[in-house]
Amino acid sequence: MIKQLIDNHFASHYKLGRVVTIDENHTTDSRFDLNENSGTAIVAFGSGSASFENDAQRDITVLDYEGYIDKYSGTQFHAGRMKCDCILESETGSTVILDEITSSVSGIENLQKPITGKKEYPGGKFEKVEQQLLMSLQTLHDVPEIAHHLDSQLKRVCLCSYKLYTSDTMALIGDPVTAFTRGMTEAERQSGENGVKISCPQIEALGFEYRRISHAFAYSI
Repeated sequence: MIKQLIDNHFASHYKLGRVVTIDENHTTDSRFDLNENSGTAIVAFGSGSASFENDAQRDITVLDYEGYIDKYSGTQFHAGRMKCDCILESETGSTVILDEITSSVSGIENLQKPITGKKEYPGGKFEKVEQQLLMSLQTLHDVPEIAHHLDSQLKRVCLCSYKLYTSDTMALIGDPVTAFTRGMTEAERQSGENGVKISCPQIEALGFEYRRISHAFAYSI
């Protein structure tokens, strides 16, 4: 499984003097959420920031990839290295998902508002998420042992999970069939639990799909 490969080969490949392990959690729940605050955690369905369906109730491993990379803080390797929130993997060794969770106040249009400053993203948070997922995938895929494992999976997905809030109370926007889908493209509304597939040649070149899904839906693992 990918945890053992990261623990055993990642630091040596990048010649890191600091050897650390990646934190993991497990669930067999048929539906669950992830919460990104203070490390990616598995929480009750509907109460987090990204929802998943696991109808077969397989053992799903959730690895805190962002927390793992941050354990190398202060090193040249860590400086400026973008990372996604977590990695999900099924016990059957057939599914691997790199997930980055983001959010917007008032509407999806704020996720597309340009980010300016030291590092600019004309496409807003959506563009930044894509880059976080791409660099995470590249970082993992550059380790031969991990690349071999990733390439053996049947379902390989880089996933952007996003959640919408109201502007005044930061409470969830209510009705999932109306307000939650306001501002989505028709493709996103129709994609539902599969998420909408978005073209990203760099991610696809590494054998992964790039998909985006609203918290209005639960991504089917």
